[in-house]
Amino acid sequence: MDPSGVITQVQRDEEPLATFPPPPAAAAAAAAAVTTKASKPRKGGLLHSLLCCWRRRSGSGRLRGAGNGDQADQGDQGGGHNHQGQTGTHTINTGNSATLQGHHDGANKLSLLPPLRPSDQGKMCLVIDLDETLVHSSFKPVSNPDFVVPVEIEGSVHQVYVLKRPFVDEFLERVGALYECVLFTASLSKYADPVADLLDKWNVFRGRLFRESCAFYRGNYVKDLNRLGREVHRVVIIDNSPASYMFHPDNAVPVGSWFDDMADTELRDLIPFFDRLAHAPPQEVYGLLRQQQQPQVGGLSQTGTMHPAIVSPTAAATTTIVITTTTTTATTVTGKQQTTTTTTTTTTTTTTTNNGQATPTTTQYS
Repeated sequence: MDPSGVITQVQRDEEPLATFPPPPAAAAAAAAAVTTKASKPRKGGLLHSLLCCWRRRSGSGRLRGAGNGDQADQGDQGGGHNHQGQTGTHTINTGNSATLQGHHDGANKLSLLPPLRPSDQGKMCLVIDLDETLVHSSFKPVSNPDFVVPVEIEGSVHQVYVLKRPFVDEFLERVGALYECVLFTASLSKYADPVADLLDKWNVFRGRLFRESCAFYRGNYVKDLNRLGREVHRVVIIDNSPASYMFHPDNAVPVGSWFDDMADTELRDLIPFFDRLAHAPPQEVYGLLRQQQQPQVGGLSQTGTMHPAIVSPTAAATTTIVITTTTTTATTVTGKQQTTTTTTTTTTTTTTTNNGQATPTTTQYS
């Protein structure tokens, strides 16, 4: 196996996702298939995809692999996708020494997650991606890695160098208190599981799902939220790859791919949004998600509404922006010469309404 096939990644220049043939049915339960995200060259090297059958780590007492039903669903390559649940036993890695099994939800539909814990009753489920969302990993040495994880591939041990995205600790601590958090990555468990052990110092992840839990559809490994065993309207996914949530785009919180920019603040900037979303009435959730999904320009969405993740709790309730352009033409005749002068003035008026008080701000450009 190519070492880069252990990690699922996108390319730094955001090229379209590469497509691969589905893994052979006979081998899918024993070996991971090719990644769904196109590999992205990093300063430290390429890292493609990680998610394989789980295995037992010696001395840990934790099951990483399951028996029947561990192979990824293979959707119809020519049309619709397969949303049918698998029919085997799924072992869910929950980040502690206990081994939890998926439960039957409805008419013999096996869910990927165990029953909801009493402490998580009433909380939404937040599905969190790993690579380029929380961390960036490389098989080539990088300066000052946060973790170095040994990964055995076909009898050889390879070192994986892992960088943590800025503010990942603060992000996980906060969302862990607000949501039932689940790590869901298309990478192999032999890489992703030890990384999660080191990353999750708050014990946030109630479950860990890897590549075999993805649905294979049109060359991509897709995270099918219908198979989690949770009400889908109470599930949110944060992921840097739109292909990962193509079955449920309305449930997604997009995040930019991260590689090595230590000035990045996106996870920190998203904390106010997730705080607001967690306390929103159910009927407002999709509206907030749609607002968050709008392309952002300088802190404003294309509709002129303040980006929810940028607005502070004391920000204005209503912001109105009016742009007025005035063109003046003057003609001066001196003797036999005629001079025409055209002046264009642009006036931007921003009116902020907060608690019934309007505060206009006017800026003029000539």
